[in-house]
Amino acid sequence: MKVLYFIVLTVLAASCANVKQIERGRLSSKIMQLNPNPEESVFLEEVNSYREGAAGGSASVGGGCGCN
Repeated sequence: MKVLYFIVLTVLAASCANVKQIERGRLSSKIMQLNPNPEESVFLEEVNSYREGAAGGSASVGGGCGCN
């Protein structure tokens, strides 16, 4: 139990970091984001909802006719 506590404490302590202001530009670039192409993801969700004939469970609104 003490080993597990030590591992969790070590991971939590190692995950925090101070980032200098000059390094923030590099960390905010598209390659560092989880989804580097959000516009493409929105388009693909819209196409998928149109092809399936139903919308729901995502941010898109409208029916299967393509008239949003």
